[in-house]
Amino acid sequence: MRRREDEAETEALEKQARRVYRGHVAILAARRLLPVAVLALASCAEQPWSKEDASAEQAQKDKHTCEEQAYREVQKRYASLPTVGPALISDSTARRLNVYPSGPFADQFGTELQEELRLTSECMRAKGYQQK
Repeated sequence: MRRREDEAETEALEKQARRVYRGHVAILAARRLLPVAVLALASCAEQPWSKEDASAEQAQKDKHTCEEQAYREVQKRYASLPTVGPALISDSTARRLNVYPSGPFADQFGTELQEELRLTSECMRAKGYQQK
């Protein structure tokens, strides 16, 4: 009888040790991934525009002006081109999926937004600003 109790206790302790070990491994993995995640997020931060003789208010005003000009230019270019949204299809297991079309009328990668950002950058550089 005592032997069964000892075996049950040993088994319970081993089970608990495995859970603790798995938790420890998960914490170590999280510690390794955290710096990578922080760096990835930091690289997505917007870099400010700067110019030696411009105040922060002037830089913000110039940026706003450039953004407005870029928006108007892109709207002129893309107004006559209709875009096609994602198509909704079902696979063999009846899961619904969004499928983005490709081709000249598909805006799969946010072409308009990319163009606005490019034109804004060109405008700011033309005014003498640099990104740090």
